Amino acid sequence: MNLREKLKSSGKVFIVGIAGDSGSGKTTFANAIRKLLGEDIVGTITLDDYHVYDRAMRWKLGITPLHPDANNLKLIETHLFMLKRGEKIRKPTYDHRTGTFGPWEDFEPAPVIIVEGLHTLYDGIRNYLDFKIFVDPARYIKRRWKIKRDVEERGYDRQKVIEEIIQREPDYKRYIDFQKIYADVVIKIFPTSMINVERITYLFEEENFRNVYRVRLIIRKDESIPAEPIRLNIDLSALVRASERDFAIGFFSDYYYSKPASFIDIDGFMNVDLFSSLLDALKKEVGSEEIYEIPKGYVNAIEVAKLLVCWRLLEVLKSKLG
Repeated sequence: MNLREKLKSSGKVFIVGIAGDSGSGKTTFANAIRKLLGEDIVGTITLDDYHVYDRAMRWKLGITPLHPDANNLKLIETHLFMLKRGEKIRKPTYDHRTGTFGPWEDFEPAPVIIVEGLHTLYDGIRNYLDFKIFVDPARYIKRRWKIKRDVEERGYDRQKVIEEIIQREPDYKRYIDFQKIYADVVIKIFPTSMINVERITYLFEEENFRNVYRVRLIIRKDESIPAEPIRLNIDLSALVRASERDFAIGFFSDYYYSKPASFIDIDGFMNVDLFSSLLDALKKEVGSEEIYEIPKGYVNAIEVAKLLVCWRLLEVLKSKLG
């Protein structure tokens, strides 16, 4: 029996929590999990729906969405408690385009529920999570992503977005950043270290500067993971033959906020054939029939990180299902 079949037949509800600042990439990683496991067995809740004030009132009060008082955290706890018991909930909704609340809606429990938001790993809420992720891009990257998303996708005024970024930063440090110490996986995203101005190729190929990132995955060690892990085998000879673009991967062990952890560094671009072979191993374990769209030619470090986060989640689910 594959993992999808076990999840469907178990009668259990597993909750995956993804926390991080606005525009940090939470939805990107949520979508990867959803596509791998299958849309039919994954439900998603965004904690933005639990804001207490609409956008106009927040500006009037001078309070940001990152402040706990601007969110109905107790209702979130109650709803997660009910969902873990397999009970249907009726939840609020929030429209980012208008900055106002929509009608309340029914939400049915699913075998896997992804909860993403600013306070996902906050006190009380994290007790209901089976797997906890914190997305932590460098400030420069986070600011750039948020401006692009809010202006191009949500239709916000650019100057207002910049003002909000500046206003929110103190509350990020007070109420959001600390949550990463409770995460099972922390995803740190930096500008690439691969670009070398001495190399002549970078003088002519502008595309070398696009979507190039260095990602560090910090994975907390967990003794409950089964002795027989899900194996991702990298063919070193294939890696050498296939990598016409810069790619690097490294590993070391250390402590992260007093807990033993594994650190995986990924930088540059991995050949898509090698990436596909790793993805196929996960899809076989899951029994997935979903089409996991990947770019042609090469995938950047974020795509590789998404795959590795999914790999760790599958190991956790496998250990909990027995």
